[in-house]
Amino acid sequence: MDNQTLFDVKNAVEVMSKALKLFVEKITELMNWYHINQDTINEYLKTFGNLILWRNAVNRLSENQIVFTEQLSGDMIEKVNKSTNVDEVILEYYTENEEKCLRNLVERCGAAECVIAYKKLYPQIVIAAEMGCFQLACLGLFSLEDGILSDIVNQPKNTSFKKRMREIEDKINNKIPPSQTDLKVFAVMISIGAFQETAFGNSDFDKPEPSYLNRHWTLHGRSHRDFTKMDYIKMLLSLDALIFMANLAERTEEKTDEL
Repeated sequence: MDNQTLFDVKNAVEVMSKALKLFVEKITELMNWYHINQDTINEYLKTFGNLILWRNAVNRLSENQIVFTEQLSGDMIEKVNKSTNVDEVILEYYTENEEKCLRNLVERCGAAECVIAYKKLYPQIVIAAEMGCFQLACLGLFSLEDGILSDIVNQPKNTSFKKRMREIEDKINNKIPPSQTDLKVFAVMISIGAFQETAFGNSDFDKPEPSYLNRHWTLHGRSHRDFTKMDYIKMLLSLDALIFMANLAERTEEKTDEL
């Protein structure tokens, strides 16, 4: 690798690291609130017995780089908690019934405003996946998330989750069951941090390639792993979670401004 190429790679990593850091800062308010109140939230969830099983399932999914953005049904919670291979459970969910759920996920992500801005890249990612070129699809999704992260951190307005936090705190104090949106917020907060640490974490090329998805190895063409449809689904789910958090902050800010 010549000096110019090395400089370009280092510069790209530095820019992306800055974008990730700024994005984290935008949601830090919510994440800090979650971590500070984690014990209280856990006790709150224990009030509703079945939510302990829900939390266990979310943890297991997170450990496997799965930011599950769908509603966790009782049946799915049981399958995840009992399975010895969580990836297989989620793969089956998205590929059964002629891949109906996968098609819905692809369409949902594609309809997001922040993805529409990349109208040429996203369709090519989907086509690559349909052709079984999952490494190209994952590479494209990492690139797309890079772009969306940069767009988010460059937005002039500040994001705020204060209204969402107040709503959840009121439910905790009054022992009111969480809504599906509340549970989705909890699930994404739990999972997206774990995903970012592994998928976007630094990984030394002088060491063995990690077994999990990693942006550094993928985007720089150093990966020798066999990319699968499940890898593609994990990347789509991380994109869906990113879209959800960005939209949640925007909606919260708009509503807060009206108060």
